[in-house]
Amino acid sequence: MNEDRWEFVKIFITSLIAVVVVLSSYLYRSKLYISKLEYSLSLAQANIQELRNLEKINNKQKIEIDRLNDETEKLKSKIEDLENLSRQVQALAEKALKVDLSYKRSQRKYSSRGGNVSLEEIHERIDKLDSTIEIQKDNLSQVKSQLEILYEWKYSVPSGKPVLGPINSGFGYRRRSFHTGVDIRSGIGTPVKATANGIVSYAGWKGGYGLTIIIRHNFGFSTLYAHLSKISVSVGKRVERGDIIGHTGMTGYTTGPHLHYEIRVNDRPVDPKDYL
Repeated sequence: MNEDRWEFVKIFITSLIAVVVVLSSYLYRSKLYISKLEYSLSLAQANIQELRNLEKINNKQKIEIDRLNDETEKLKSKIEDLENLSRQVQALAEKALKVDLSYKRSQRKYSSRGGNVSLEEIHERIDKLDSTIEIQKDNLSQVKSQLEILYEWKYSVPSGKPVLGPINSGFGYRRRSFHTGVDIRSGIGTPVKATANGIVSYAGWKGGYGLTIIIRHNFGFSTLYAHLSKISVSVGKRVERGDIIGHTGMTGYTTGPHLHYEIRVNDRPVDPKDYL
């Protein structure tokens, strides 16, 4: 009986050892598998963190890109304003100087710079371009102001004869009176033209002058046209050099058809011959 019990104990111990060995092997494999899972999980966590970092970077880059788009749109608007100002200066220069300044824009294409460019470098380029545009705008504005003065001077100063015909009485003393203008002989009904840009300040009958027109110009100049048969403008009308303002006649104190023409500077008469 004791031997049978001992055999049973040996068999039980042997089986128990076998079970322990199998269980140990299983536990070892499970531990390896768990280690692999932990490693994979750590990799996944690292990837997730990297994705989060990339998302932050992408969001920051998106903000920077949106900012760059806003800045480039503003630059585009400034460049368009600069081109408009340039066209105004060109047109004014052509009118003031009587020259053709038209040109064709170059069709040459410029190659872009290769390589990666940082956002900081792009911002620096935009700031530099913005400063250059502002400098050009200031320069063009100054040129425009000077051209406007030149244009006003050129077309506000009387120039040329208001009517075709010879001068039969000049400026200065004649007999006992002072002749404040020149008399230009011309047939009745000949068109009379303004000799400078200005605004009509008088249009009507003026004593011995008869039907008379007075035009005020810039820089203190004014012109007077007398003995007209017809007036074609009214007070307050802006006229330009060469516009027909009336027609010659014999109204007022006169011995024959002619145009009495005066130029005054700050209301003082000057010799029109210096401006013909």
